[in-house]
Formats: sequence, C-alpha cells, structure tokens
Amino acid sequence: MNPVIPAPVPIPLPAPVWLLEFLLVFTFVLHVVAMNFLAGGVMMLTLSSFLGRHDLQHREFARRAARAMPPVVAFTITLGVAPLLFLQLVYGQLFYTSSVLMAWSWLAVVFFVLLGYYGVYWFSLQQDELGARAPWVILATTVLFVFVAFIFSRNMTLMLRPQDFYPLHLRHEVGSVLGPVTAPGLARLLHFLVGAAAVAGLGVALLARTWRTEAPELAVWARAYGVKWFMAGTGVEFLVGLWFLFGLPQDIRAMFLGGDRLATALLVIAVVLAMLAMVAAKRSLAAACVAIVGTLSLMAVIRHLVRVAYLRPYFDPRTLPVQGQWFVFVLFALLLVGGLATVAWMLRAFFHPAPRAT
Repeated sequence: MNPVIPAPVPIPLPAPVWLLEFLLVFTFVLHVVAMNFLAGGVMMLTLSSFLGRHDLQHREFARRAARAMPPVVAFTITLGVAPLLFLQLVYGQLFYTSSVLMAWSWLAVVFFVLLGYYGVYWFSLQQDELGARAPWVILATTVLFVFVAFIFSRNMTLMLRPQDFYPLHLRHEVGSVLGPVTAPGLARLLHFLVGAAAVAGLGVALLARTWRTEAPELAVWARAYGVKWFMAGTGVEFLVGLWFLFGLPQDIRAMFLGGDRLATALLVIAVVLAMLAMVAAKRSLAAACVAIVGTLSLMAVIRHLVRVAYLRPYFDPRTLPVQGQWFVFVLFALLLVGGLATVAWMLRAFFHPAPRAT
C-alpha cells in the first residue's frame, strides 16, 4: 500500500533547494547552541537548588547562574523561528501533516514554553522569597522544557514516516497522536538531553569567568563544576549516541558505517572533535568551545542527512518548482549578519564588561 502523502504546495520555492537546506541547517545550529544551554542549564539549576539546601556553594551558584537563564530562554525561542520556517518551506506537506496528527500536544508547546519562561523568571528573581519552594519551582520548569523537547522530538520523528500518516489517522482521534514511545525515539530524546547537559556544563564554566572579581572562590568552584558536567555528559553521550545510531533502520545506519563516505567522515570527525573538546576542557575553555561548536555543527548536518535518507523513498525536495526572489534573500542575509553581529557584541560585553568608572 502506498503511503498517503499530501501534495506539496504548488507555489514555487523562493530560492534553490540547496540554499534553503543550507539555511535550515545553519540556523538550526544557532538555535541548538542556545537550546542546549537552556535545557542543560535548568537541569543543573535543579540539582544545585536541591543540594543548596545543605550546601552554601551550590546555593550561591544557583542564585548567580539563574540570572543568565531568562536571556537564554529568549535566545532559544528567537533563534528557533528561522529553522522552523525553513523546515516548513521545504518539507511543509510532511511537517504540517505530522503537526495536525498530534495537534493538541503541538499547540500545547506554546503554553508549556510560556509557563517555563515564567518559571525561569520566578526562580531567578525570587529565590529568597520562595525559600524551600525554590527547588520545586525550577524542577517544575525543567519538566516543562523536557516535555517541550519530547513533543518536538515526536513531531520531527513522525514527519519522517509518511507511510504511517494514514494508519495513524484511522486509529486515532484528530490531533491526539503522540505515541507510542519507541526505543529509537527515546534514544533520540536522550541524545538531545544528555548532550544539552554537557554543553551547558561548558557554558557554566565560561559563565564562572564573569564572577572572578565579585566571588573568586565561587568562580573557581563553578568552573570545575561545569567542566565535570561537560566531561560526564559527553561520556554518557557517546553511549547514547551508539544506541541512537544502532536504532536507525539498517540502510540508514549503514550510511554512517562505511556505506557513504561523506556521512561516515562527518560522523568520525564529529566524534573526534568531541574527544578533543574533552581533552581541552580542563586547560582551555576557548579550544573546548570551538571543538564542541564544530561537533554540534556536524551533528546538525548528520541530522539533515538522516532526514533526507528517511524521506528518499517518498519525497525529494529537488523536484519542487523554484522561482527566485533574490531581493528578499539578500535582505534576509543582511539582517541575519546584522543580528549575529549584535549578538556577538552582547556576548562580548557580557563576558568582558568595561571597567567601572571610579
């Protein structure tokens, strides 16, 4: 039986497919960096908040680190818009169908994100007033963001299986599809969450550098604490990554095990960069950051190759009509460069503040 797949929208694409796919992957890398800091950051805050009931360093760490979280949430949401738009542009008929099949949980993402955003602000601004309730507030916030990650993971997985659209439509009420949670689906989610914990650890080690003047002892402790999270998270990520890899269909898995030279090379380089980041983390945070950003970038490309391989029997975006709208894309490119320059300036000002006038 042939899968029932909605026809693509007949409106021509505004740019060649290769350019749209490049922008999809590039903007996703920007989003995933902030997203890792957010997901891993709230996990770290949750643990330290509970430990802080009996440990002064964890308590002070949670108080200071929480101040950075509201901007991280804002960056994550803002940087997530572009890749979602490019995904809808190229793979719209698949993404929209999977979104409709799980519409209730997909729509709930907006409310979960808003509640999580509120929880981050509440925790960061009123820890003292919350008292013993503070750990439970950040725990609830973490659960909200993890559930958002779960819903996104389910949707991104479902859109790769158009052969399941019609059977799921027949078996479920409209908008109620969410499960079942399979082993590959769980591995995909854990691959994200464990990786987020590792990257957030590296982010905390960087953040600790801004505390060296006001709280030098805490800065040293927080740097070591962040590096421990990074090392442990990356080590576990290797195991989860193997689980995820061997949970892929045999033909797709074979691509990364020698069947496709490019796919295999990308995976090997990504793993080597992650190992180099672990080696460099204790000596040079800058080198570790460069290596881990390289790993995240290559993993985003690998993620796209997996998507293309899943959909190859059913849909090839290169068959879509194209009618270039270059003025719009030049304007987008200029605004993107300007936005990235602004973010770079903000980060530089944050990590290297100008000396105060005396």
